[in-house]
Amino acid sequence: MNISYRQLLSSIALFSASFSVNSAIVTYNFNGFVSEVENSAHEFFDPFSLLGEQVTGSFTLDTSAPIRGRLETSYYWWSVHDNDRPAMTSSISFGDMFFKLNNEGVYIEEYDEYYPEEMLEMYDGPTYDDGHIGDGISLKDYARKTTLFSDGSLDRTLHLSFGFRDFINDFLAFGEDTLLRDEMPNFASAVSWFDNDLTSDTQSGGGSLRLIERVDDVNAGVTYPVDSTVRFTLASVETIKVSSPTMTFSFYLFAAFLLSGKIRKQKIIF
Repeated sequence: MNISYRQLLSSIALFSASFSVNSAIVTYNFNGFVSEVENSAHEFFDPFSLLGEQVTGSFTLDTSAPIRGRLETSYYWWSVHDNDRPAMTSSISFGDMFFKLNNEGVYIEEYDEYYPEEMLEMYDGPTYDDGHIGDGISLKDYARKTTLFSDGSLDRTLHLSFGFRDFINDFLAFGEDTLLRDEMPNFASAVSWFDNDLTSDTQSGGGSLRLIERVDDVNAGVTYPVDSTVRFTLASVETIKVSSPTMTFSFYLFAAFLLSGKIRKQKIIF
């Protein structure tokens, strides 16, 4: 296999361009305990067995693509993320139950759009106009899935949210780009947050999981609704950041493939 120097450079440039230097995936791992259970329709979550149970979960946020949002003030940025690919996946477990939200069924083929219904918020304290703001993050994820069976269908939607605020520690900051152009703040900032005193409002956090189910039975002609919510108090949140391969690594990896004659006239999809 003969490869010219120009072909080598062109191929390397194409490969390297497929990676974003600043791309990163950050996971917010959280834990706490169930503080309230509410069943608006048929009961799904048992309040007597779940109250006080440990809660663990995570939100994984893909920051490799920009998320459009708005800097509302110098200390508050928010985004209702829709009509684009989902940016988050999330999960939560308590008792003997585990739920994972991976945005199944939210792509609207007719309009070639996504409907992730995600929301991201970041607060950058510590003070504003002599009033306490605190540093904090709030994330809300949504997933919907329809399961068809012979005589009907089961629709299940999940809404998972969590948020925390800290009036003591100043660990988040909006960059200069955010202040000038409403760009996404750095959600990949390292966070190691603990609520050391659950009786004080200086550090506080919580969230909820809402589950809605609807069974449409063609023969019976009835719908059986389920609308149940578990609320929890947060005890800690910590981040884990994963970055994409570096340009240098990608350069040498692809060059090695080319020079070894492994790449032929094939279509490469990244």
